[in-house]
Amino acid sequence: MFVAVVLAGAAIGREPAFAIYLVSFVYYGLYWYAFAWGVDSFRVFKRDALLLKAVSVAALAFVYLQAPPDFLSLGVIALGILLNARAASVLGLDRTYYGHELAGLEARRVTAFPYSLMSHPMIVGNVMAFGGTLLNPDFRAEWWPLAALHVVLNLALLAMERAGPRRRATIRLAGILVLAATAAAGTIAASNDNDSSHLSQETS
Repeated sequence: MFVAVVLAGAAIGREPAFAIYLVSFVYYGLYWYAFAWGVDSFRVFKRDALLLKAVSVAALAFVYLQAPPDFLSLGVIALGILLNARAASVLGLDRTYYGHELAGLEARRVTAFPYSLMSHPMIVGNVMAFGGTLLNPDFRAEWWPLAALHVVLNLALLAMERAGPRRRATIRLAGILVLAATAAAGTIAASNDNDSSHLSQETS
């Protein structure tokens, strides 16, 4: 319902950039809220997290695929996605979505690849995939704030995970500040995109 309202509002107001930025970052807020305050239903949290992340990735893909293809960029994105997928398959869906912290799953040390090489391969894969979009010059020229904010927010998730549930008070305050800064940056970037679009339409 939230996504439908955002898209409808963007269509009515003819402000697509605002819709792209808004639906792109909501799932980070969901992750933070769940980690900082817990959840009533782990099943509902997983469902919502999967849905909102899918919408976020679809929004980025929508604007990225409008740019001419860049094979270096696509290669880095593919490597990031493969690393993320491998890490998720080894870890398991429940543990991928904070099953230990939110659902009380017992702690388990995972040593299979890629965890044999690094502690947080899913975050690394995300940073590679989102950062890889910036290697496409046409996409970077117009949408670099979108990809850059994804990278920053993934690093914020890493900091949150390393802090752990015992520092929830700090995580709550830091999350509010990070999300407020993201909202401000996204609003400014979307406004600039819309202004550029309107200017090009007037010029043509």
